[in-house]
Amino acid sequence: MSDEWAGAAFSARNSAVEWKNYAKKLEAELRGSQANLAGMEALKDAALKDLARADPSSYLLVQQNRQRIFDAAYIPVATGN
Repeated sequence: MSDEWAGAAFSARNSAVEWKNYAKKLEAELRGSQANLAGMEALKDAALKDLARADPSSYLLVQQNRQRIFDAAYIPVATGN
């Protein structure tokens, strides 16, 4: 019986290690996504400021227009369609 318990304990420990490693991987991917978002927001802000100087009447300076473009790209990916 002790061999069964040892096997079960070993299996449980391996499973816990696998979950811990999986969680670390997800956390790293999340940090990468958060960093990418921060970089993209900074780039967008800089581009919008430059665009406002170059073409003050650009349709991209209107938030609703940018939102439509964003939604067209975001929604299919977010919903898996």
